This record gives sequence, C-alpha cells and structure tokens, in this order.
Amino acid sequence: MGSPDPFPERARMLKGCTIYTSGAPCPMCMSAIYWARLDAVYFACDLKATAEIGFSDAYQYEDFKKPLDQRLIPIRQKLPEGAIAYAAWRHKPDKHPY
Repeated sequence: MGSPDPFPERARMLKGCTIYTSGAPCPMCMSAIYWARLDAVYFACDLKATAEIGFSDAYQYEDFKKPLDQRLIPIRQKLPEGAIAYAAWRHKPDKHPY
C-alpha cells in the first residue's frame, strides 16, 4: 500500500498518512503527494465535476504526454554541463536519500 519506492532507505516524509480533499488533486498537488509518499488520497468530486465549475486541468494532463518541445509552454534543456548542484549532491557524503 502507498507510493511504491524501490529504495527502502529513502525518506518517508508522510508515509502512513492519508489526505482527504474536496476534488481530485491537480497535477501540482499530486506531485507533492507522490513526493511526500502519502499512502492514499480520497476525494469527493472527480475531474469532470471540477471542470464543470471552471477548474479544469485537463489540458495539463494532455500536455504532459507531449514531447517537451511540443508543449504549450516549450521546455528546452540548456547547459546540462553546468549542473554543478547535481554534481555536488551526487558526491555529498551525508545526504539524506530522497
């Protein structure tokens, strides 16, 4: 039960917790739920009901399926060799697994 995680030593932030919400989580909220490793989400209104009151995230779900350069807001990688923070994290001896 809960978010699958192939690394058992990883942080468990909110493992064991459940969230209840009035509507199905938006993409940003769902990302936070995954990151926090919540065990379950319960909601009252589905995405269709949410769209009917003017809060539709449907375009985002469709856009996420497209290649980065074809999205409504194009996403392009720049200077991957300049990712100094990644190298620093990779070699940090006392990092807490995420």
